[in-house]
Amino acid sequence: MWKVKFFLIILLCFVNCIRADDDGEICDHDQGFNCTDGSTIDCLDVCNGIKDCKDGSDEFLWNDITESPCRNQECPNDHVKCNYGACIPIEYHCDNYFNCADKSDEWKYYCNKHKENPEEFKSCESGDFIPKNEFCNGKIDCPRDGSDEWPNLCKLLPCPSNTHFRCKSGGCIPLTKKCNNIKDCHDNSDEKTCGNVIKNPVSTTPNQGCLVRRDRNYYIKNELENYNIIPGGRVPVNTRIIIKCSNNFFFPENNTEQRRICERNGRWDSPLPQCIKYCDARILNNSKSTTAQCSLRGSKVDCNKIVPRTVAKVSCADGYKMPEELGDSASYEMTCERDGKWSKRKDNCEPICGRYASDNASVAPWHVGVKTYLNQRCGGTIVSPSIVITALHCVQFEDDTALSVDKVVVIIDGNSVNVSDIFGGGDIDVALLKLSEILTLSKSIRPICITESVYIASSTKAFLHGWPKDTKKITEVFHKTELDVLPRRNCSAKLNGRYICVRPAYKLHRNETLCEGDSGSGITAESDGVNYIIGILSFKPARNDDCTNEPIVAVRFNQIPELQKTMISSDKEPLYEMENM
Repeated sequence: MWKVKFFLIILLCFVNCIRADDDGEICDHDQGFNCTDGSTIDCLDVCNGIKDCKDGSDEFLWNDITESPCRNQECPNDHVKCNYGACIPIEYHCDNYFNCADKSDEWKYYCNKHKENPEEFKSCESGDFIPKNEFCNGKIDCPRDGSDEWPNLCKLLPCPSNTHFRCKSGGCIPLTKKCNNIKDCHDNSDEKTCGNVIKNPVSTTPNQGCLVRRDRNYYIKNELENYNIIPGGRVPVNTRIIIKCSNNFFFPENNTEQRRICERNGRWDSPLPQCIKYCDARILNNSKSTTAQCSLRGSKVDCNKIVPRTVAKVSCADGYKMPEELGDSASYEMTCERDGKWSKRKDNCEPICGRYASDNASVAPWHVGVKTYLNQRCGGTIVSPSIVITALHCVQFEDDTALSVDKVVVIIDGNSVNVSDIFGGGDIDVALLKLSEILTLSKSIRPICITESVYIASSTKAFLHGWPKDTKKITEVFHKTELDVLPRRNCSAKLNGRYICVRPAYKLHRNETLCEGDSGSGITAESDGVNYIIGILSFKPARNDDCTNEPIVAVRFNQIPELQKTMISSDKEPLYEMENM
């Protein structure tokens, strides 16, 4: 069977060569390109740097770059040629992304330019520069990675057969050096078929050679012989291996593969690399409620690309506090373990509610403004990280449905924030505004506290923040009014337990009023330095009557619909789900 497959491959290459010689095309645009596995692809997908055939024969067959239909094609002026012949746009060359099937567009040989002699010196993959004529000469000259003798680089370079011998790895040496009892090809291919005893032969003694340590995340193969090597065994001297990481592990340097050579002293030319798995850094950086500092072996490191043994110290951001279940600790630590998993689940911090963070009492961090497209102004109160409560009539006219979300904005700390949903309270004049983003809490942005305490809810003294009476400008500073909470009969004999009755408290030499723009504002009561919301002002002034000092109705906060209470209590910053926990 293998002979038949081999014959078909040779036949297909022969046909493509004839076509290229006859009309300069590598593909018949009417019939498409025939992959060697029997499938057909569009001609536009041939020699474009991407293996569209399952066996890669549209770029180069399997891992053999010499079996490529692209070898002799010409590229347009705005394209550059991959090492095996495919054409890619010139802007893709050396852009840190692999666009050639053999990755040659990112080889340092092409991308690193010597500052003084760019034509005489070329770069190894390690960044070291060596003379150009030392590349592909059969001898490894790149001191750290041996990339000057990469088969994919060397096998396509010219090597005149009448004067030179091509090593199996692709290097080219003078024909006079073949079978001279000296290893001139680093893979010893110049002496293997000579029938002579060569100097420094490769040892085949079981205990000789280099040990490949056991690592279940290693994927290793012999580069020249192209067979897999099982970790835990030994490889002969002069063997060159390619190491890749498997199981979603990778090298710390982000290289996809590394090469090592077993030297004649039975040691690797460089220590074998370690495959690691980063811990998920997003869990530290995706939360608004926490901050993190990372350290490795006592030294501070960035909380990015977190390697095993890194310790992350998590603290609360401004405006947040530690959850009660974590006790009085100001921070907690998480360790990145060897398998790329965190030692513990990360907890979010809780918002600090109801406390002034400024000596200026007019700056109530929970009070916000609500504006509609008709320039109607109301107040509102932050009750959770992404919910504001206000009066329903502020976002709904008469008996119509609530306004669409694009007609309403919330003014928070002087900035406009969009609304993603509006949830009305039915026959109760209250509405929840779901913000389009979770708020970043600070000294000037905090939620009000919520309580079921009857003592606080029945307070006779309260406060309200509202728009300044003498301006219509957007502002982060609001006017504070002290209120008296009156018996319900002072507002209406028919007022039921859903409502409270409030009026501006009497102040000597100052006539306080409540105005149209105060509608929807939260009525708050203070206990032991903490402020709680006890009501939502529901003031609908009569025509030509914008302000009043008469008693006004407000909705009791503890009487809002249960569905709205649940929405508020469940509105928390979501925990980041760790895929690898």
